[in-house]
Amino acid sequence: MKTRCLVLLFLIVIIAGNSFVQRTQFYIKSTVGGLYPKEIEGLPAYFATLFDNSLKEKYSCTTVLTTSDVRDLLGWERQRQLLGSGSEESQKSLAEALGVDYLVSFEVSVAVGEKFIASGTLIPRRAKPVFPLIKASAYSNYSKESFDQIDANLKEVAKKLVDGLKKYEICPFKGEINVKITSTKKDEQTEEYPTYCNGVDGTYHKTTTINNYSENDWTIKKIGKESADGTVLFNLSEELTIDEINPCYECSPTKQGQRTYYAKTTTYADIQKSTAGNNSSDIIVDSARVILNFLDDGTYTVRIKAASKLGTKKTIEEVKAQGVCDNINEPPKKTTNKIDEGLYELLGPFTGTAEDKVLSQKDTIKRVDPVSKEETTIEYEFYLTRD
Repeated sequence: MKTRCLVLLFLIVIIAGNSFVQRTQFYIKSTVGGLYPKEIEGLPAYFATLFDNSLKEKYSCTTVLTTSDVRDLLGWERQRQLLGSGSEESQKSLAEALGVDYLVSFEVSVAVGEKFIASGTLIPRRAKPVFPLIKASAYSNYSKESFDQIDANLKEVAKKLVDGLKKYEICPFKGEINVKITSTKKDEQTEEYPTYCNGVDGTYHKTTTINNYSENDWTIKKIGKESADGTVLFNLSEELTIDEINPCYECSPTKQGQRTYYAKTTTYADIQKSTAGNNSSDIIVDSARVILNFLDDGTYTVRIKAASKLGTKKTIEEVKAQGVCDNINEPPKKTTNKIDEGLYELLGPFTGTAEDKVLSQKDTIKRVDPVSKEETTIEYEFYLTRD
């Protein structure tokens, strides 16, 4: 009971100060039913203390409220308003305090046959649609002298509910995630075949060369359960070259002759952090999310979604041709466009649960596209901690 009072005092002090620290809120709604309701009416308050203590042992960021807590908070705020010391800000803080994340429905009863039943259901309040997340129950024979067994039943229900939370990010993990993606593609294809025109044998020859390189260096900072920000350095270089020698280039249905053709397209781009100042808010990432998914087998995955702000992409097209016709000798054509870059990576699974205080991994992944033959290297490292 002392702990419950301290929690209530903590909430009152925060509201009085017109501020509220974001915490994961649990609200316990209790029901007493069956036989002997007067004898067991105090058990919900005792269960709330057991649940609160068990919860805080693993997740220090949590706050547990009961119906009586809410009643006391509302009464306290009503007195402040009557005395003229209340404010809109304090009402807003109170609303935030009551904006719970999880609802715990607890029921205790004595059924016919003197059977004691304690059950609890934990429901995520913000999920759509709403569905039970964790269920727990315990049974025993009931008598006025069986408090030890009742105590064990209540502790069992509280423990099962808290243990079930290890698959959910209750206290937000925070920290830095570094992902560097390097892609290269080098390819050269040659086409040759014999030709004959104007009474002369010849050989058609064409070489197509691709030399592409890109580098994405992301620094993502996880600052909440899914919220994140960060920076990205992006460099792109693409080069496509075509060399062609055609001894029998067709100028018209009645005229053929030799022609050499050369084309080169070069594209390069870069997206970097703003250098306009040293303000840490000058970030280049337009949006970012980091989603931790804890699985039933005691492992977890890290899904990273991010999009950069716009950068500049420049393309230079150079074409030359010389022969009996269709000669080309023009200056290179330059174009400038905007470009953005995205990050969508699923890392894992790794061993770990939401009960861990630290999630940390480092590895390098190499991939080769079976069709394009592009080689990609993904280097990642993260160190996430929670309260």
